[in-house]
Amino acid sequence: MNELSNVSGSRRIVRSVYRLGFSLLSIVASQYANARENHEFEESFLQGGVGASELAKFSRGHLVEPGTYSLDIVANDIAIGRDMVDFYLLPGEESATPCLTYELLGRIGVDVLKLPSIAPGGQQSCVDLEASVDLASVYYDSAEHRLNISVPQAYLRRNVQGYVDPSQWDRGVTAGLLNYNYNSFYSSRQRSGTQNYLGLTAGFNLGDWRLRSISSYERNDDDSRWQNRQLYAQRDIKALKSQLTLGDLSSNGNLFDSFSLRGAQLSSDDRMLPDSLSGYAPVVRGQANSNAKVTVTQNGYTIYETNVAPGPFEIKDLYPSGYGGDLNVEVTEADGQVRKFSVPYSSVVRLLRPGAYRYSAAIGQYRDGFDTKSDQPVGQFTYEHGLSNMFTAYAGLQATRGYHSPMIGTAMNTPVGAFGLDVAHATTKLPSHSTAGAGTQTGKSARLSFSKTLPETGSTVSIAAYRYSTSGFYNLSDAVLAMNDERRRFSVDTRSDGESEASYSLDRYKDWDFQLKRQRSTMQLTLNQSLGDKGSIFMTGIRRNYWGHSKPSTQYQLGYNGSLRHLSYSVSAMRSTDSQGKGNNEVYATLSIPIGGRTTASSTASFSDKGSTVRGVLNGTAGANNQYTWGTSATKDHNDNGAVGAHGSYRGSNGMLNASLGRGEDYRQASLGVSGSVVGHSGGITLGQPVSETLAIIEVPGAQGASVVSQNGVKVDGRGYAVVPYLTPYRRNRVEIDPKGTSSYVELRSTSKELVPTAGAIVVKKFETVSGQAAVIDLQLPKGVSVPFGTQVSTVEGTSVGVVGQGSRVIARGLDGSGSLIIRWGESADQQCQVFYTLAPPKKNVSRTRFEHLSAPCTPPRTEMPVAMSEH
Repeated sequence: MNELSNVSGSRRIVRSVYRLGFSLLSIVASQYANARENHEFEESFLQGGVGASELAKFSRGHLVEPGTYSLDIVANDIAIGRDMVDFYLLPGEESATPCLTYELLGRIGVDVLKLPSIAPGGQQSCVDLEASVDLASVYYDSAEHRLNISVPQAYLRRNVQGYVDPSQWDRGVTAGLLNYNYNSFYSSRQRSGTQNYLGLTAGFNLGDWRLRSISSYERNDDDSRWQNRQLYAQRDIKALKSQLTLGDLSSNGNLFDSFSLRGAQLSSDDRMLPDSLSGYAPVVRGQANSNAKVTVTQNGYTIYETNVAPGPFEIKDLYPSGYGGDLNVEVTEADGQVRKFSVPYSSVVRLLRPGAYRYSAAIGQYRDGFDTKSDQPVGQFTYEHGLSNMFTAYAGLQATRGYHSPMIGTAMNTPVGAFGLDVAHATTKLPSHSTAGAGTQTGKSARLSFSKTLPETGSTVSIAAYRYSTSGFYNLSDAVLAMNDERRRFSVDTRSDGESEASYSLDRYKDWDFQLKRQRSTMQLTLNQSLGDKGSIFMTGIRRNYWGHSKPSTQYQLGYNGSLRHLSYSVSAMRSTDSQGKGNNEVYATLSIPIGGRTTASSTASFSDKGSTVRGVLNGTAGANNQYTWGTSATKDHNDNGAVGAHGSYRGSNGMLNASLGRGEDYRQASLGVSGSVVGHSGGITLGQPVSETLAIIEVPGAQGASVVSQNGVKVDGRGYAVVPYLTPYRRNRVEIDPKGTSSYVELRSTSKELVPTAGAIVVKKFETVSGQAAVIDLQLPKGVSVPFGTQVSTVEGTSVGVVGQGSRVIARGLDGSGSLIIRWGESADQQCQVFYTLAPPKKNVSRTRFEHLSAPCTPPRTEMPVAMSEH
């Protein structure tokens, strides 16, 4: 029994010790936790006689005062942008809480339908995210002025990547625009003298409608020509995910080659779909041996013209009409030599998801760029439908008076790539006077296309196609030209004296022998291969056979680009032959290396059937944003003739400018190019860089000199506006403002905005700013009086404009030219003072970027008269 009693007693002692130890640990943990939440500051380290009572508000951890703060918002580690966020104080809390509105949560991707029902305040009511969503967190980092929000994936919208709810699409405002591109090129070797080109895109937006006029004017010493490429009104039909176009337009080129017509078209717009593919346009690559002019035409229309410097060039910003029809490129050198080549242009194999469809319907009057005075009615209909993951079926029909051509085909998704196979049949009734032969011509055309991308190897076969047509097959454009052959060959010109004469006109279209020039077969290829850090290879090729010709026309381009440390090098070759068998071969090799600063030296050797040419070039950039580019060149050709040239360009907020000069043994050359845009809106007229189809006007009042991030050279003008030239329709576009360079009198409440424009929209977005002067004020205090560190400084109306720092120094923003500030660090009369100030008036047309530094007495609030302030 004694043993049992001893054992029982031992157990009671152990329990007591355990309980005592647990209690001690709990007390220690509690004290440690309190120590973590409460901090003590040694006031003697701070100037200004700050006491412990004044620092009490800083000793309780991370406390936030109620008010409105300009913060960077980060959601799930993704930067959303900068915006104004209200902080409010809940009952019983010492630190203010951010107000997360439904609108803000929707912006960061939260599925607000999964949150509790919207409070009476609606979309602007505040949501307690941490209470509504398990594991969600909201943290305000006052040091970085950043609001960090974390939301579990289950509460985020599960949208297809890139999807934007149509309710957020912005159709823009009523506005007008004029996009211009003027190019002048002179060479003393040109018989026609100075070549002038002016491309214009004029537009007016009203509601959902976009009115556009696309035209060009060409002039030289011998001739002038005005072309109206397109004049149309367009709007989107959201319910149909389509675009309705009325007027002079280009047909959809998904299945058939695109053509111009005057009429109406309704066609699907893949950009409205979350899984849409971006539109395809080829890259035009070539070599210029001097300061040269490059002209790109399609279907008889000049769609692009620019001046280029000596060396290789790439044109990536083409906006061809439609999606079919090869691009004809003409390079005019400084000595007047002209080189021509074509770039194959057909849409890649198009596959659709199961159940998805795409269509287009167009009807009107046929038009082309060869001065055809045709009244041919024309129509086109196409339809594509995704049958399964593997097959997409499509069909189409083109028809005009005396001609019709149905098509049927399929696209296949296979492990080795995407294939397209289609067959078209054409029936053409030719008039008796046609040189192609009278009667009805029938024929078939079969096309096989292929595309494949191998990300693991960096290989992309954009287009590989083969097409064969029988002798009786005519495409639409050839059929119309053949049926109008006699009228086109012989036109009657009425002179000013009333006499008439028959003129044989071959200038606008030189291939009149349609029977001989119609294509029998075509094979084309576009290949890009990445070699990693060893460079990349590209290849394009096209081979055409014609009915009635024994010799095909061919064109091949092959190039390699690479680099070794700071040395860059490239090799390219081109071979072309026409249907007469006349060929031309060219090979280029280029080396370039930086030689200090922003200057690069390069050397190019070219070899052709005429001989070899060597050229040395210096290129460089200048300006804070590299807005200036310049270059010089020296060339020695195959005849041992020397030539020198220089070129320069400027990319500014109001437009772009380029110029060049050249001189050779027997020629002189000069060029000038100017491009830009003029946009008229409710705020006035704003000048800008050349714009795309969809653009924005941003308004940042008073922020002259602020830059638009990612838009090189775009700055806010003196009236507070800037043109953002490129936006992607139906997608989220983030526009950010860099306030560097603006006046210290202006503060941006937000530096980032999100835009979701519809196609062709001109969106206006305003960035809120706070205007007022800024100053550093050293307080002059009576002896024995000190203002605590961190005391709020406010206007008489109660608006906070700053805080008191060490040494009784105040940094205040948003001040009027004169007035008073209230400083209150307690409730009693001796814990308040008032500062009267008068700031130097801002100078006109001068952007002040530094704070004004002043000293002023801080007196009891009863002071009535302002006290003059001295500036350091």
